[in-house]
Amino acid sequence: MKRIFIIGIISLFICGSSFAATLNLKATWTANTEPDMKEYRLYRTDGTRTLIGTIPHPNTSYNFSVTVPDQSAGTLTFVLTAVDTNNNESADSAPASYTYNLDTVPPAAPKNLIIQKQ
Repeated sequence: MKRIFIIGIISLFICGSSFAATLNLKATWTANTEPDMKEYRLYRTDGTRTLIGTIPHPNTSYNFSVTVPDQSAGTLTFVLTAVDTNNNESADSAPASYTYNLDTVPPAAPKNLIIQKQ
């Protein structure tokens, strides 16, 4: 029994990537015009706050990828901060959301179709 359990765990670990999907996204924003701007930081904030990337100033867009469960649907939330040359980080921007739906499983077929003369 232990052997089957361990093999199952190893299989999940090795094949885990088949249970995830990658979303390729792009963030855009208006540039901060302060003269001592250094960079921006993009965070994912649904669930745990996670740094997605650090973007050098004066860029105002950022292409990135996130991994979500395969066949899932939900809303991802992100915020952006500005960082100056003294590493002072601004408050969060207003949140931006992205709603996705990876449910590609079709519904069950209808049952009991009957055709009759009218």
